[in-house]
Amino acid sequence: MCKPTMTKVLVTGTVGAVLLVFGCVLIPVGEDIVRGFVIADVVIENGTTAYESWLVPPTPVFMQFWFWDLTNPEEFLNGGVPFLEEKGPYTYQEFRAKENITWNEDNTVSFNPKTKYVFREDLSVGPDTDLFTTVNLPAITLANLAENDPTLEAIEFVLNTLSGASTVIEIPVGGMIWGYEDAYLKLLEPFLEDSGISTKFGIFMGSNDTLEETWTVNTGKGDINLLGEVEEWDGKTSLEWWSTDEANMINGTDGTAFRPFLTPDDQLYVYVDDLCRSGFLSYDYSGSIRGIPVSHFSVPDLLYANVSYYPDNLGFCTPPGNLPCVPNGLLNVSNCQPGNAPIYFSSPHFLYGDPSLFEAVHGMNPVRPEHETSFDVEMLTGIAFQVHNRLQINVKVDSNLQMRDARQISEAYFPIFWLNESSVVDEANADFFISDALVPQYILFGLIVLLIAVGGGLFLGAVATVIIVQCDKRHYRRHLYGCNFPPFRPVSTFKGAIASQKDSLLDGEKRRLDTM
Repeated sequence: MCKPTMTKVLVTGTVGAVLLVFGCVLIPVGEDIVRGFVIADVVIENGTTAYESWLVPPTPVFMQFWFWDLTNPEEFLNGGVPFLEEKGPYTYQEFRAKENITWNEDNTVSFNPKTKYVFREDLSVGPDTDLFTTVNLPAITLANLAENDPTLEAIEFVLNTLSGASTVIEIPVGGMIWGYEDAYLKLLEPFLEDSGISTKFGIFMGSNDTLEETWTVNTGKGDINLLGEVEEWDGKTSLEWWSTDEANMINGTDGTAFRPFLTPDDQLYVYVDDLCRSGFLSYDYSGSIRGIPVSHFSVPDLLYANVSYYPDNLGFCTPPGNLPCVPNGLLNVSNCQPGNAPIYFSSPHFLYGDPSLFEAVHGMNPVRPEHETSFDVEMLTGIAFQVHNRLQINVKVDSNLQMRDARQISEAYFPIFWLNESSVVDEANADFFISDALVPQYILFGLIVLLIAVGGGLFLGAVATVIIVQCDKRHYRRHLYGCNFPPFRPVSTFKGAIASQKDSLLDGEKRRLDTM
């Protein structure tokens, strides 16, 4: 009568074992399924989920500027330390597009980026016609060119005299970005009419709503680990501004896409054309943005470290052999600037900078979360859901005998402005990513856990039942399975029966002896 019940136990154990094995097998199979879906979604190819986002960013991108206003110009010109006050932000919204898209046979795609900047006064402290006081960049650039060249020094002296240019000027913040009428260039206007050279000067002049250099990046179709890698920039596979082949390498992506399946041990390499070099970001910590799990990567202090602190930066020390190069926290990009302007890049507020930088100017107050460059990346897909690309523009100033008002200036790396090019995923796109990419993963993970939990429970329960039954068949068969066995007698009953039988035998033996 117990056979049907034991059959159920065996069937239950078998089903549990099958579910357990299936759940365990589904772990690597599920990973392959997810990997396949991710690769199909993120490759740069017409028709994929990521293609439209690569073509035109789905979330707003903003460029914010903070300008350093010189509050003690007379003291500065007389050799005092410049006091600077931060003015900003002045915010422009970016409208990005890629034009002249060409698909190549080697799994690469070429294109020309185009960015239109629209001023957003509602996100700014005032109009971009606000004035601020700073140093005269064209004058300083010409002085840098004329250094150690008697002929150019004489020309510079004449230009200074005729133009009436001064070392300290007051200009609109928008003028510094997009261009303002420069006294030097205005003086030379008759000679520049047929040259195509403008009489204006601006850090980003000519870059608003115009096509940039041609980029060629890997689509990831042949090898997903190469997704977004820059193969060529402006027709070049390497740069020519730095002193070593390693420093001139074009490494990494353009910052709009990274390969999927990242780990905290990975470094994210990015080629930044405005920075004139490739750089990298390192993992800091994990968190979440709008419910999406992300990992925070940031630019380490090593990127701006000089040779004495980080020997691997030897190739970025220009001119070669001029050791120990610039102080920690700076990158000399003069070689890649028009006219070899003495421009030095740094993190805002000289974050990670040498103490000498802070001694030469007043007003810097670096705070890492506010001034670092960072990417918050979803590790499975390699998508950056929050980006803060921060950079400060500085110019080297010192006594300039060709400009009468600059002969007492003390040497300093003078900050002009700092910027933050940023983007963060909005709620609609976050919800779409969660439903399109994360929910299917959660369902698959939940199914695996359910199969292993239920299967393991059934299998272990069946095994435990068989063990218990084998240990005490009579008791458990009667009480658990309802089998018809003779009633169970406790040990005390058996002891009483044995004692009675012993007494009966003794009485019989006594009677036999009495009859003899």
